[in-house]
Amino acid sequence: MTIRILLIDDHTLFRSGVSALLQRQPDLEVVGEASDGVEGVKRAKQHLPDVILLDLNMPGLSGLETLQLLVEDLPDTAVVMLTVSEEAEELTAAMREGARGFLLKSIDADALVAAIRQAASGQPVITEHMTAKLVEQMRKP
Repeated sequence: MTIRILLIDDHTLFRSGVSALLQRQPDLEVVGEASDGVEGVKRAKQHLPDVILLDLNMPGLSGLETLQLLVEDLPDTAVVMLTVSEEAEELTAAMREGARGFLLKSIDADALVAAIRQAASGQPVITEHMTAKLVEQMRKP
């Protein structure tokens, strides 16, 4: 089974690099790209991907606002935040809004591919470094 992926990130070079990386995998297919949240929601409805890799910090509609729309419109699609943010509050907010995962852009290629497969199978994916921050954040009163 091929996993269909949509990339939403405001950095063209980053999207191109991730797309090229993923297209080398026989079971992964990048079905579309978007440079902002509005375009991303439109392309998600058009392509109905299995997994969406979504940047957190984008101009206009933020990643969290985009996430809310995606979860509402496509509840069966796994949305994984792919970001540079290491803020525990943003991780917690994304998970509460329905993200299937939270990965840092510093992730290596093999780990990203494995995380996409895991998210597509219904499992949560969180960069190991961020797991401790999530637990700490959840323990706060």
